[in-house]
Amino acid sequence: FDMYSFCEVLGPEEANRQLRRHWETWVTEDIIKQLAESGAVNSLRLPVGDFMYRPYGPYHGCVDGSLDYVDNLLDWAYSHGLSVLIDIHTAKDSQNGFDNSGKTMGFRWTSNLNSEFSGLTTFEHWPIRSAAWVGDFDPQTASYSSINYANIQHSLKVVLDVVTRYAEHPAVLGLEPLNEPWQYTPIDTLKRFYWEGYLIVKLKAPFWKYVMHDGFRFGPDFWGGFMEGCPERALDTHIYQAWRDPDSRIGFFTDACQQKSNIATMERAFGPVIVGEWSLATDNCAMWLNGFNDNLPGFPRLPCKFTPCAEPYMGPGQPGTPVDPSKPIQGPYGSGLSGPVFGLCPGSRDWRKETSDNPLTGQDWIRAPPNIPKVLDDTDNVMQRLAMKKIDAFSGIGHGFYFWNFRTDLYEPQWSYMAALERGWIPRGNLAGNEKILNACLREDKGAFRCVLKRGQIDRAIRSAMDYILNAENRADTPEGKAALSKTGKDLEEAAKPILSDYFEQHRLEGATCDFGGIAMLV
Repeated sequence: FDMYSFCEVLGPEEANRQLRRHWETWVTEDIIKQLAESGAVNSLRLPVGDFMYRPYGPYHGCVDGSLDYVDNLLDWAYSHGLSVLIDIHTAKDSQNGFDNSGKTMGFRWTSNLNSEFSGLTTFEHWPIRSAAWVGDFDPQTASYSSINYANIQHSLKVVLDVVTRYAEHPAVLGLEPLNEPWQYTPIDTLKRFYWEGYLIVKLKAPFWKYVMHDGFRFGPDFWGGFMEGCPERALDTHIYQAWRDPDSRIGFFTDACQQKSNIATMERAFGPVIVGEWSLATDNCAMWLNGFNDNLPGFPRLPCKFTPCAEPYMGPGQPGTPVDPSKPIQGPYGSGLSGPVFGLCPGSRDWRKETSDNPLTGQDWIRAPPNIPKVLDDTDNVMQRLAMKKIDAFSGIGHGFYFWNFRTDLYEPQWSYMAALERGWIPRGNLAGNEKILNACLREDKGAFRCVLKRGQIDRAIRSAMDYILNAENRADTPEGKAALSKTGKDLEEAAKPILSDYFEQHRLEGATCDFGGIAMLV
């Protein structure tokens, strides 16, 4: 399920053998050369495990040789004119409960609850997710009852190990001391960790950038003025659309452009902001995006596209491959499903050409199948326009971005920078002077689209949206507010229209969306 269990179950010898096959093939000098020659890449964000520098538990022996490959990558990057931001992606006992933290926290086998189904092996993760790096988490209060200073000190020692090893390497741009600490991490404890890490870095590598993740709390109330006056610091935020509710193309376009306002606010309140992760995905369909054979409850929101599973990038002979085309999805099964089905793997949905007068706001996408016939496929157009708008928002206002990821094992150009380049979704060459990028958000910035109520919405949903807006504006208890909420049918619809439209227009530059529980859309 994660790196920890991979090493634990396979044991150090077999796990290390398989990891070395991965390291030899996943990143090569030829790939680094291709990225550099694209003309659009000047820096790489390199995720590394804390266990690579200070092994513990099952990592002993499992990750032997990993630092040799880090050394190789840094040398290749320097040879091809690229800088590298080293990102410590994992922490002891997990900083967020995700598999990408090294250890999936909050996990139990539930097979005994499903004994009537012969051979069914099941597990649960997302409803009980936890994170123990910073201490003992109490799910009842969503807070920590104690702080684990030993784990924090372990992470600071890893920071020291990293800066000691690479302080003189000319390719290193800087360090991100911790990736994605979750939103329940005590903010004062997190800030103290960042402060102590900063002092360690500056002592040995004073010119390194020091990049801090926002802890999923991207707002001036949390970060405004933090470490003010300290040189070479930056704030990292990760902006994805894959976990949004399904929407029209203009909904995604507008959301992308609206990020300018959020980034600008933080640039004023804190200082330099980078978008350390983003992709072009507008759905949750990529296989194992939310964990091996698992998914967030309720995801994906729409049926996914299935295509033949790719051959292993490591070459033939990889255990468990090729995928058996005669079998449905195999266990163990999580609270959601994601995995190969009869030799087919799930991936991002296609975008359908709209038949309405205004293709930007058309609703054909709601009923469209995940696989679109070539004559009706508009994916290239939608993805190219979305990429331009995101690049405009992230680099035009902030201090740059890193796309997640440079490649994928399956063909997923929504998540693969190299595949997106091949499809023409992301342009080659210097992005700074690209006129299409500079003008990508003009219509959205000018407010050229109106937020309107969809036809046929039920009273309960309309009233819920109105109640949210009126409470946000302190108008719910006024005579006018009560009168509006008491209406039904057509009268309720007419009362809702200006409330929805005005609220969106007043707050769109602050990041407000035209959704309101799915009852509204942009036109």
